[in-house]
Amino acid sequence: MNSMIQNSNNNLPEFSPQGYQIQRELGHNRSSGRVTYLATHESTAQPVVIKQFQFAKTGANWSDFDAHEREITLLQQLDSPSIPKYLDAFETPDGFCLIQEYKQAPSLAVYQSFTPEDVKQIAIALLDVLVYLQQQVPPIIHRDIKPENILVERSPQIKVYLVDFGLARAFGDDLAASSVVKGTLGFMPPEQMFNRQLTEASDLYGLGVTLICLLTQTKSADIGNLMDEDCRIDYKSLVSVLNPQFITWLDKMVAPKLRDRFPNAATALAELLPIDVVGNSPTSDQFQRLQSGITPMLVLKVGVLAVIGTGLGIASRITNPVPVENAPAAVQHLQQTGECAGCNLSGADLRGQNLTTVDLREANLSEANLQGADLQSANLENANLQGANLIDADLRGAYLRNADLTAAKLTGANLDSTDLRGAIMPDNFRR
Repeated sequence: MNSMIQNSNNNLPEFSPQGYQIQRELGHNRSSGRVTYLATHESTAQPVVIKQFQFAKTGANWSDFDAHEREITLLQQLDSPSIPKYLDAFETPDGFCLIQEYKQAPSLAVYQSFTPEDVKQIAIALLDVLVYLQQQVPPIIHRDIKPENILVERSPQIKVYLVDFGLARAFGDDLAASSVVKGTLGFMPPEQMFNRQLTEASDLYGLGVTLICLLTQTKSADIGNLMDEDCRIDYKSLVSVLNPQFITWLDKMVAPKLRDRFPNAATALAELLPIDVVGNSPTSDQFQRLQSGITPMLVLKVGVLAVIGTGLGIASRITNPVPVENAPAAVQHLQQTGECAGCNLSGADLRGQNLTTVDLREANLSEANLQGADLQSANLENANLQGANLIDADLRGAYLRNADLTAAKLTGANLDSTDLRGAIMPDNFRR
């Protein structure tokens, strides 16, 4: 009885009939009728989070009601240690409530001092969560990655939790169909601000901006002070001690244009792992920096190799395996940077090569022999793969949007989670 009176005096809801005792309010979003509470399950003493949707009381519209219902549906299908588990839901006279695990960890919106190495560990952990979400069928886009929605434990080691799936959507599920733009200014990528189609690269933008907030000790509400009129974030003068390679990686995370970002979380993670945040990355072996595993001997068929935009053009007839140090310019460029966007690799013999996460956007790979090659998470957007031999190639998670695969051989190729939107497929192709 006393607890009921106390709750009433504090304007806290009474959920004892449902088996929960409210402790305190954690946060609220009055405009959408959501209030979040810390509570205790009365029979188990387990601390939980109750998100109350006050639909009738606040006059929230049906789109908000649908969003809350959609959040429950998504959480019920997720099982990740970095996402607080869905526990229960029940109706109330005002609407209904969602119950989740409680994690005793502050959000990144609460000021904390992180070293650059800590920030890298947070980035890795969050990318792992996004990889998990993007591996769902269909992939899930969170749409609201920001410091307030990320909880971090620091002891005994850094551990992160991604919360608030109220704006999350399954890929292709009306991701750009609403007349109202929803998200958080400063953390929404431009395609979300302008209500355009989102992709797996969209959540990377919010994560990148979050990392910049941590590195520059900028509050979420003040991130706009670092942005220019083209939506680019001017932060480099504040992080001069950081490794230029890490800055390049971070720039790619927050690139305003979708095509300039990593295509997905798996690619961004693979690129980040070998980079030192401070100083310079190890240079003992260029292939380790790529994490591509390309063998030191790369055999190419007769062809012309060129690096677009570098002013280098090399016509070469290669009949023997080429050692790394003597490889043509395009190959050296690929080995050193993991990128060969726009390269002419027509007729290249890349059978069995490990080309995971390599950037081959707009590359000419016509008639290339990629049989058995590992192209997981490779970026092949707008690539010319006419007549390419992709028999038994591993293309899981590869980005082949608008690629030309006319007459390509795809027998036995693994296309699980491959993005083929807009791609020109062989006439005899069966999904």
